[in-house]
Amino acid sequence: MKNVKKWIALFLVLAMACSLVACSSQPATPVDNDSEPAAPAETDAGDGKLSIGFSLPSLNFPFYVRMYDTFVEECEKRGWTYQFVDGNLDSAVQLSGCNDLINKDIDILVMATWWIDAMQDVFDQCEQRGIQVYLMDNMEIPDVAKNAITFTTGTDNYNAGWVGGTWAAEQLKAQGKTSLNLVTVRSNNEMPLRRCSGFSDALTANGINLTILQEYDAGERPKAMTVIEDALVTYNNVDMIFGASAQDSLGAYDACVAANRTEVLAFGFDGEDDEISLIDKGTQYMATITQDPVSMSRLVAEKIQDHYVDGNPIDQAIETPAGVYCSQGQLDGATILEGKPAPEAK
Repeated sequence: MKNVKKWIALFLVLAMACSLVACSSQPATPVDNDSEPAAPAETDAGDGKLSIGFSLPSLNFPFYVRMYDTFVEECEKRGWTYQFVDGNLDSAVQLSGCNDLINKDIDILVMATWWIDAMQDVFDQCEQRGIQVYLMDNMEIPDVAKNAITFTTGTDNYNAGWVGGTWAAEQLKAQGKTSLNLVTVRSNNEMPLRRCSGFSDALTANGINLTILQEYDAGERPKAMTVIEDALVTYNNVDMIFGASAQDSLGAYDACVAANRTEVLAFGFDGEDDEISLIDKGTQYMATITQDPVSMSRLVAEKIQDHYVDGNPIDQAIETPAGVYCSQGQLDGATILEGKPAPEAK
């Protein structure tokens, strides 16, 4: 009996001790579910634990390889972790991969995509879960995604095409040419279509009588070579081929060389090393519209630090301007457009 009383007494002492500890703890801070989501001032990112989902449309292009390498370097330098998904030139693959990233408890999604309208489900999920979205190589935010996208940078595709078309028009007129038979080659999505539109519209706006003989679907160098080989057989009066990516224009160049059509000019987009080499050698590869994937990646990393980590306000969109690389070297867009018609609102 004495043992029973002893155990009862011990139990009461322990119960009282637990009660005192509970009473001394602070009450939990209530969560305001009605407040707008904001960049946290204190996060795991400050301890080097920021988790980033990262996706690009393809690593088959040197442009995106440079973008990938630079952003990975920024993550490693800042102590951020990242998980990468390659879109493999397929909107469904990128969509599925980004959805997988979202389910892995990421804090931020960084992506470039050729299929922004197809990514709406991704943006909706990020908004619902409080995941901030930072875009590269993009300057167009769909109205339905404005609340989901925290920041975007890129070269406006139409404006970039316009810069190239303006420069090309001046070169043609300097040679006494006021008309042009043009073939375009590009993949069949919004981004390259806008590049082609900007290029052709600028030629017309700057006094070139333009005839577009045909528009071809490619997106990869071997495919571009194949379709342009057909174009050179079909049309014997092609003056210039504009490729909306380096892979398109390099494939077009390959076709011209194979057909010994040295009179046909090639004009590219992206400023890849192979393009620069051909331009420097004085081939029929006339010029390329240049973008800056390195600056895009660094800018996105800076904005993540400014906004998510440090809690500072940022602009939602900042353009990374286009230029032209030609036999005279790298020219900036502002110089090319000085005193010329401005890009039309599209």
